[in-house]
Amino acid sequence: MVKAATASYTQAVASAAQYTVELDAGEAKLFRERLERIRSEVEKAAYPGDWSSIQASFRNELREHRDRSVAQLIKLRAELTAAAAAMGIFADSVASSGADHKEELQEALGKLDSAVQQDSLMKVRATLREAKAHINATVEHMEHAHQFMIAQLRDEIGTLHHKMDADRRAEFLDGATGLWNRLKLDSELQQMLDHDESFCLLVVGIRNLKRLDQHYSPAVIQSGIKALLQRLSAMLGKDAILGRWEDEIFAAILQIDPAVAISLSREATARLSGGYSVQDNGVPRNIEIQATAGVIERQHGTESASFHKNLLQLSATLSHA
Repeated sequence: MVKAATASYTQAVASAAQYTVELDAGEAKLFRERLERIRSEVEKAAYPGDWSSIQASFRNELREHRDRSVAQLIKLRAELTAAAAAMGIFADSVASSGADHKEELQEALGKLDSAVQQDSLMKVRATLREAKAHINATVEHMEHAHQFMIAQLRDEIGTLHHKMDADRRAEFLDGATGLWNRLKLDSELQQMLDHDESFCLLVVGIRNLKRLDQHYSPAVIQSGIKALLQRLSAMLGKDAILGRWEDEIFAAILQIDPAVAISLSREATARLSGGYSVQDNGVPRNIEIQATAGVIERQHGTESASFHKNLLQLSATLSHA
């Protein structure tokens, strides 16, 4: 029965990952990675406590993925509505302006036709001058209207570019913490490896994250993690590239002396572990977080495969510390 339950639960988690609706490719990739870790935990589960932890993690992942997907859909609908409204206004403006100009030009042409019927040269000249002035005014009005519409169009294009840039940035952000996500960290690391740069990678792991899931709500846990990250960011400084590598693993790319990085990792282990006071629906709560840190040094000429192997080993060590 245990084997059957394990096989069934494993298939359920795998199916959830396989049939994920991809509203955002980066988010879907991270969601599948998190479900894959849950699936590996299912295969190793042996006690009731293991199953309870797995169930809580699986439920949290599904809920957070739903919330992020709903937020993306709401944002997409709002952008489409705004774009449709803007284009509707622009189209109405063009149509209205075109109709007005047509009437004005037809009126001017009517004056020219009446000039042809005049017997008096003075009257013909007067009518022509009037028609000329009318046409000049119409052309000037058309120029102003077109300039205004072009300015509107440029403004709409600029707004769309701004939204596209924001969407591209959001693709590289971790929704829970606002830090760079693994996709962004991988990109930055690969770029530095391709340029054969020397750097240090500070890796921080939260050792008791799974146990916290059993005692605190996701909101309390996230508030505690954010408080920890604020403390870590203050230690690293503004030049560090800090992001979320896995649920319980955070990494910072540092271009500093290895000895300084090692000292910083020791300080992080000492200062990041402990109690954090957070608010839970207006009620103060204290959450104990156990953190540990390590450093990977990357020197000129080090093979990328060797660096990634060390990173995976350190990440696994900190996850199960």
